[in-house]
Amino acid sequence: MKKIIFIAIFINFSFAFNWNTIVGIFKKTVNTLSYTIEASGVNPRVYEFDTQGYPRMHCVVIFRDNTNTSPAMQCVETRPEYIKMNEKLEK
Repeated sequence: MKKIIFIAIFINFSFAFNWNTIVGIFKKTVNTLSYTIEASGVNPRVYEFDTQGYPRMHCVVIFRDNTNTSPAMQCVETRPEYIKMNEKLEK
C-alpha cells in the first residue's frame, strides 16, 4: 500500500513539473531592463517592461532581498514616442 501511495505522489509531482515546462516553452518572453540600486544595506533589484496587452503601459517592479517584504509594482501610461523600450532592446 505504501508503494502505491509513493508511486502516485511521484507521478503527480513529475506530471506537474513536466506540464509547467511544456506550457512555459510556448509563452512569449517580454524584453525587460534589469538593474540593482545600491542603497544602504539593501540592494533592491529593479525590472522595467512594457506590457504586451496594452503597449502604452510601462511597468517597474522592485524586489528586495528581504523575504518578509513583497515586491512593489507601479505601472504608468506613457506616450508611445516617450518610451519604446521593446524596440530599443531589439537593436
